[in-house]
Amino acid sequence: MTTMTSPSVDDETYTMLQEIMADEFGELLGFFRADTLTALDNLQQCLDAEDSAQVGAICHKLKSSGKLIGAFQLAELSSSLEGYKDDHDHQRAAGNLGDLRAEYSKVVAWLDAQPLAA
Repeated sequence: MTTMTSPSVDDETYTMLQEIMADEFGELLGFFRADTLTALDNLQQCLDAEDSAQVGAICHKLKSSGKLIGAFQLAELSSSLEGYKDDHDHQRAAGNLGDLRAEYSKVVAWLDAQPLAA
């Protein structure tokens, strides 16, 4: 039995965004990458400080930006971590952050494998 895994980024969403953004698409992806890396670092600091409100705010933004480019698993993991603002389960949140970092690496690898737009 073969197990199919879905790509880290939805092709249709990505292509549609690429068409809409045209010349600004590369810049948008650059912002996505830089902002997500900063957010992941900030999330670690907020978890270390047990600042659940800030974790929720950062995850809400990550969820939106992930959905925008078609990184739906990244958005789902962001949503899971966003729950820390309500449940304050530090151990679960730390695991969610690890999963989020791993998924971001997959998204970056997927993005890096895409051909440059003409």
